[in-house]
Amino acid sequence: MHRGVSVNVCLTALALALANPVEFSTYLCLDESVFTLSISDQMAIVRFKDGEYRLPRRQSALATKYATEDATLYLDGEFAAFVANDRPLPGCHKLESGKRRSP
Repeated sequence: MHRGVSVNVCLTALALALANPVEFSTYLCLDESVFTLSISDQMAIVRFKDGEYRLPRRQSALATKYATEDATLYLDGEFAAFVANDRPLPGCHKLESGKRRSP
């Protein structure tokens, strides 16, 4: 029952996040990986050419944090650190950014 409630909360947060304008940015990492990031107050979507991660916002004293059990994203100004089981990308910086309304 508890897992079903948390899934409903995540889906509700995603729906609210996608209904509002979002910021998007393109990041370049030290290993030359590139990802596009769309963020709102509740959710971050990290997109690579071969997949994406949907991460709800979490509390953090260090930086802005979005995370699931499988992936974590920290944002600090122009810099980002993204870690997933298959993608450790600690040194990333923003190349470009803007605003758009979610589809």
